[in-house]
Amino acid sequence: MEEKSPQDQLKEEIGRKHYARAALLGKSLGLPEEELRKLRLEALWQMSAVSRNLAGTKALVQEYGYGKAEAAEALQNRAAQEKERGGYKSLEPCYEHNCGKYLSFEEWLDLLLKQWDKLSTA
Repeated sequence: MEEKSPQDQLKEEIGRKHYARAALLGKSLGLPEEELRKLRLEALWQMSAVSRNLAGTKALVQEYGYGKAEAAEALQNRAAQEKERGGYKSLEPCYEHNCGKYLSFEEWLDLLLKQWDKLSTA
């Protein structure tokens, strides 16, 4: 069986929507910074809006070298883009076990920012 090239692996991970893995592969392949940024922001969106994972979002922000404010702004911008496109699914309320309530993405993002310093990324 023939092993896939790293570029093919990258395309495959993007096709599977495994953006965190694609960003890692992209970095090892030396992708231009703008392409890496797009993959990283997609991974960050997926971790936050799709998975609603507080600690995972913080871990990605730190891994990618973003600041808390930069990440919050990027996520708010992406949420606005989703609203414009009619992509409400990821913005709808989801149950957040840390507070025992259903939170919209905006409310969840507020919770992330409030709990930022308390979140463990280990």
